[in-house]
Amino acid sequence: MRPRPNAEEIDPIADLRANLNLLRYSVEQMTEAMKSILQDMRGFDARLSALEASCGDRSPRD
Repeated sequence: MRPRPNAEEIDPIADLRANLNLLRYSVEQMTEAMKSILQDMRGFDARLSALEASCGDRSPRD
């Protein structure tokens, strides 16, 4: 838990609930970021596969 700037009494259950909500929000944001990263990786993989295929078509002729 975070330290409090003043000495007022806090409800530990409410504090835990607030921290849990903050953690849930952070995980949701991270999940969305990871989905975007995975989508970018799939696109890069598809372009790399297409490049490999086009290079394979241009094999040197003897």
